[in-house]
Amino acid sequence: MKNLWIGALTALIVLSACQGGKKPVDATSDPDSLAADTALTDHVENDSTIYGTSDEFGMSTFTLISDKGDTLYVTRTADDGTDGKIYGDLKEGERYALTTRDNNKAIGVLINLSQLERHTKDYRISNGKLILKGDTVTIEKLSNKEFKVK
Repeated sequence: MKNLWIGALTALIVLSACQGGKKPVDATSDPDSLAADTALTDHVENDSTIYGTSDEFGMSTFTLISDKGDTLYVTRTADDGTDGKIYGDLKEGERYALTTRDNNKAIGVLINLSQLERHTKDYRISNGKLILKGDTVTIEKLSNKEFKVK
């Protein structure tokens, strides 16, 4: 009987010492975690948007001095005759986000950031597309007084 009590007491001590928790897994050593991270980054596009300040422009041209210091001279109409999408007014010295086409010769999308920031500061632009609160939206109207998206 004495051995039974000693055995039961030993079992109780051993079981009470167990915390029952799982050890944290190091994500860098978990192949499933690495595969998931790779899958998430595989579909991410590089952002082709160029940011800068406008310089001189004419009836069919636009000049942007990029944040990197490059000067881009682009036309408003592409080689195929279609016009670039311009959101907001064209004003010298204002901030713009630009995507190009025809080997950087023509405007793809041009967004006046100076005007956009009068209406919202909580935005992101990726490849010339405006993202508000995580949703990609289409700009319908952008001016100093009005900002409308769908």
